[in-house]
Parts: sequence; structure tokens; C-alpha cells
Amino acid sequence: MGEPAVEILSFLTDHFGEDFQSYSQSLAEKRIAERMKQLRFTALAEYREFLKADPDEPAYLSRMLRIRFSSFFRDPLQFELLKSQVISSLLPVSTQGGFLRAWSAACAGGEEACSLAIIIDETLQLLDVYPKVQIFATDVAEDALEEGRAGYYGAGSLGGVTLQQLKAYFTPDGSGYRILPRIQSMISYGRHDLLDPHTYAPPESLFGGFDLISCRNFLMYLDPQAYLRVFDNLFRALNPGGVLFLGKAESVPERYHKHLVRIFECGNLYRKQLTGRT
Repeated sequence: MGEPAVEILSFLTDHFGEDFQSYSQSLAEKRIAERMKQLRFTALAEYREFLKADPDEPAYLSRMLRIRFSSFFRDPLQFELLKSQVISSLLPVSTQGGFLRAWSAACAGGEEACSLAIIIDETLQLLDVYPKVQIFATDVAEDALEEGRAGYYGAGSLGGVTLQQLKAYFTPDGSGYRILPRIQSMISYGRHDLLDPHTYAPPESLFGGFDLISCRNFLMYLDPQAYLRVFDNLFRALNPGGVLFLGKAESVPERYHKHLVRIFECGNLYRKQLTGRT
């Protein structure tokens, strides 16, 4: 497909005023081919003309490119390590005050942000400490953010939730479940484009300063230049001593190997080294 895929990404960039050209070309080719098959187009030129002529098609293809799949406690071992070994190290020195700030980047419908809120709440109850918890959940898609703000989830996305957590943090509502308001109040949903060259952190957070950043299964869909550019911003927004949570298929660029140290051999949790340490 090659050049035509680049042309389509360029068209989407111009159409929405957002950066689609930083997405992996191989990913774009795969998604375009899937969409063509759905519509029974055999010639790329025909689909390209349809994309430009149909008012709804650009939005549909953009959603396919921005794969939005999430579930609660996706990769349970990593969340268990976070809860049992890491969260306590991120708490402020004061036992009854201070802040714990986290960022769930590319948050989709909020499943990951809620998962973080739940394990943080479990840890605070266990330790009997009560700092102010602020979780900034961001995504570029407004419909995803609306899902997060609604806090309503179908049973299919709750596979990683234990029965104890289901009883403690959710209330049944029709065919699904609603997250507890106390947990929802920890989370602030806002639009943020990780590919925007003019900002490096959610505007609502002011200047980053996060103790925990989770950005999973987004970087893997970018081309190498965009991967590094977004990673630079994540590193900048993370406090010294803070923890970065990546997806299984994502890794720390070589230039950050001395500054981000893997916490466990079996995971993608990395701690930002304090100033003056290597």
C-alpha cells in the first residue's frame, strides 16, 4: 500500500487538525485494508475517493486507527506488583496529608484509570493513610472520555475484577455496573493529545509533576520518531522517584536506560532515578 497510506494519513491530519502521520505506517495499512474489506472496496483509489466524499467516513477510519480496547486490571500481575510493592513508595511523607498524583494517558473508556484508583484506595486503607489522590485520565477521543465520566461498564470489561472488588467498588445497574462515586471522584477526565507538539502534559495538571504515569499500548502504534517524542514528554512529566507503567510490547528508549530503571524483572514498571543518581 505504501504511499497511498501516507496520503490517507495526511488527509486525516488536514481534516481533523490532529497528527495522524505519526502513526505506524504498517498499522495504518492494516486498518485501511480492514476498512476496505468491510466496505467491499478492492481498489485503494476507490476507497480514497469515498473517504473524501463521505462526511462520516473520516471519523470512522480515525477510530479504527486509534484502537480503543481496554479492560479492568489488564495484565493483572503488573497491577498486583503496583499494589503490593510500589504504591506505598509513592505516598507523601506526611501520613495524613499531601498529594498522590497519577496520569492515565490514552485512557480509553476509563477502565485503567479506575483500576489505578481501586488499587490506590486499597493500599491507603491498608496503611491507614489518606493523602489527596488526583488521577488525570486523558484521551484524544471525546466519546471515550464521556464513557469514563459516566463510570458505567458492561460485565465483559470487568473480567480482571475480583469478587471482593466488585462488591466494594461497584454497584449493579441494569446489565452492567457503575463505579463507586468515591472512586470516580479521584479521577479527572480531560482531552489531551499525546502527539500535540505544543504540550507535554494535561493542561489541567499544570506542569505534570506525576508520581505515577501509565501509558500502555499506545506507543507501540507510533513510528520511531513519534515514539521518542511522546516518551520525552512522559519522562518530563514524571517526578524523580516516580514510576512509569508501560505496555508489554513497549520499552524504554536507549537514551533513558540510565534514568529509568526497571523495578521488577517480570514487568514494565520503571522508576525515574533521583537527581544525581545514575
